[in-house]
Amino acid sequence: MSKAEAMRLRAAAAATTLLSGAVMMLAGYVGHTESWTTAGSIAIPGGILILAAFALARRADGADRHPIARTGSHLARRAGAMAATLLSGGVMVLAGYAGSAWGWGLAAPLVVVGGLVVGVAFALDRRGVPPDRNAPRKAL
Repeated sequence: MSKAEAMRLRAAAAATTLLSGAVMMLAGYVGHTESWTTAGSIAIPGGILILAAFALARRADGADRHPIARTGSHLARRAGAMAATLLSGGVMVLAGYAGSAWGWGLAAPLVVVGGLVVGVAFALDRRGVPPDRNAPRKAL
């Protein structure tokens, strides 16, 4: 895979993440204005979208030939990424609720917090590249 294709995959992951956040905000808005049962049904596609965004990001890392580290620390980072993703989704639902109940000025800071938390989730999930000990070193 070329570097350009990896960049397209990362752009698609970013766009899908934004769409997921918008769907989760819609769920919070609908939860306040209509019913939480309907909001729960709306949140399901938001969760599917964020999982698709993670898959696109992992594929972009694979395009860069980043190896998958199947160590205990990698599994802990993946679990942390999932926890941060769930927290971010909850913050985005709260932002939609806040926008509906108290005004959109209060929703904006929550959207920023949700975006930062999902950014942390992507950073935790990203595959690390271990240093190549056999690579030639550059002279200073």
